[in-house]
Amino acid sequence: MAWRRAAGAAAQEAWETARQAAVFVSGVVLFHHHVGQVTLCVGPSMLPTLNPSGDVVLTEVPSITFGRVRPGDVVVAASPTNPRHTVCKRVLGLEGETVHWRSPLGRPVETLVPEGHVWLQGDNESNSTDSRHYGPVPYAMLKGRVFCKVWPPSDAGALPGRPGDRRKRPES
Repeated sequence: MAWRRAAGAAAQEAWETARQAAVFVSGVVLFHHHVGQVTLCVGPSMLPTLNPSGDVVLTEVPSITFGRVRPGDVVVAASPTNPRHTVCKRVLGLEGETVHWRSPLGRPVETLVPEGHVWLQGDNESNSTDSRHYGPVPYAMLKGRVFCKVWPPSDAGALPGRPGDRRKRPES
């Protein structure tokens, strides 16, 4: 009979451990999808704002959820060319705005950002695959707004804004 009580206690302890693990994992998933996340941004497209060897940034989701993304914000989005990857780019235009940019041949181009989309560009315009290549990005592909760089520690803090605003607001 003692072995039954011991087995029952062990099963009860295992059940409680599994329940706690499920609660923890659920909390992590909810936090990741609705609050924020830690993201590694790698590549030269955001130079000089982010290092090409990789910076760790913190993103928050409520700005995306509640439509509070603004031109000048740096965002993490699903890559339009490969949704398994993410891109880290600066928002240059919102739906209804006209964005001015240069084609690879140096010609000036104007693009009206369609409803439900944003225009994303890297700060390093000479080495960035962005909306100039794949066009406006659906707002639904945005995953988070970057609000802080945490690694490397020497660069930790808020991201600098983009000098010069090249977008043109639509006429009312």
